Amino acid sequence: MRKIYLFMMVSLDGYFEGPNHDLSWHNVDDEFNRFALEQLKDADLFLYGRRMYQLMEGFWPKAEEDTSMSKENLEIARLINNTDKIVFSKTLKKVSESKNWKNVRLVRDFDSKEITRLKKQPGKGIWVGGSDLAVSFAKAGLIDEFRLMVNPVFVGAGRTLLDGYENRLKLRLIGTRSFKSGNVLLTYVPQK
Repeated sequence: MRKIYLFMMVSLDGYFEGPNHDLSWHNVDDEFNRFALEQLKDADLFLYGRRMYQLMEGFWPKAEEDTSMSKENLEIARLINNTDKIVFSKTLKKVSESKNWKNVRLVRDFDSKEITRLKKQPGKGIWVGGSDLAVSFAKAGLIDEFRLMVNPVFVGAGRTLLDGYENRLKLRLIGTRSFKSGNVLLTYVPQK
């Protein structure tokens, strides 16, 4: 069975984004990009909420043709742009494909039975992107692994990782990885 992964950047004080959706504090360098490339190669389906979808769609298609991008970023762009994507949104009217943005479809409602069916299909990992969507997946008990990249920064305000999640969710640490930048990857699985 395929696994569903949540990968999110988080500040030391627990925010995944600062005020006004600020992500400028994300600590990204060549080592991180090589890591991101490793992660993306293990996925063949991305699930996005509206805001994450718009962020990704607004950047990666253009990045694929930007000659100033690093080799790793160009490869990241190619993978993101061509991998299957499902966007969960009640407000978007449509999603569109383009030369550098393929395999995307819109789903209006979150249906845990449909997600379970997707997990049973053959394939690689499924990545959830976006805090609001991650809350829906966490509430339904559908996230198999939480990969949190802790950045060595205090943001001071913003939105917490699973903002709006009200239940207790106990996790078990299964791995750590330190980066030269000071980032630390913490990998958890839900405790049964």
